[in-house]
Parts: sequence; structure tokens; C-alpha cells
Amino acid sequence: NQDIIKSLIWVSILTLMCSRRVLQLIRNANPEKANRYTHLRWARIFGENAHRLLKEVLESIGVHLDMLLLYNIYSNHGCDPNIKRERLIEGWVA
Repeated sequence: NQDIIKSLIWVSILTLMCSRRVLQLIRNANPEKANRYTHLRWARIFGENAHRLLKEVLESIGVHLDMLLLYNIYSNHGCDPNIKRERLIEGWVA
């Protein structure tokens, strides 16, 4: 689906922009260590902690994720809407 592909591309671009902006802020806060914040290391650290940043952003706009909301998100969006899709692993999972 073209819309999904476009959405994923935009999410990637926005994530990259956010990552680079946060890296710039961190480097500016620690100018004596700025050259030690390498791109590969930063990508790993940012990726591992992006969920925390997202939580802070959501809370700053008044969205608080409680367990019931998370459960509803997982149960509503985690289920594949394509009922007839053949799943390769289905024969291996009990």
C-alpha cells in the first residue's frame, strides 16, 4: 500500500530529525566531549531509549499511558486484520 510506505518514510525522516536535534543539544551541553558522541553509538542509544522520549512527549501534551490504554492498544492493533492471510509460522506454533 503506497500510503503505508509513505507513512513509514515520513516516520523515518521525523525520527532522524528528532535524533539529530537531541544529539545537537547533548553535544552543545558537553562541548568538551562533543566529538566523542559518534553517529553509530548515538543511533544505538537513541533507538534503545526512544520509547522514553515518546512517553515524555506524550505526557507533556496530556496523554498518559496507563495499563488499560496500553492493553487496548495492543489488543486492537496487535491483531492482524487480514483473517485469511496464510502465516508461515502457523504450523509451528501451538
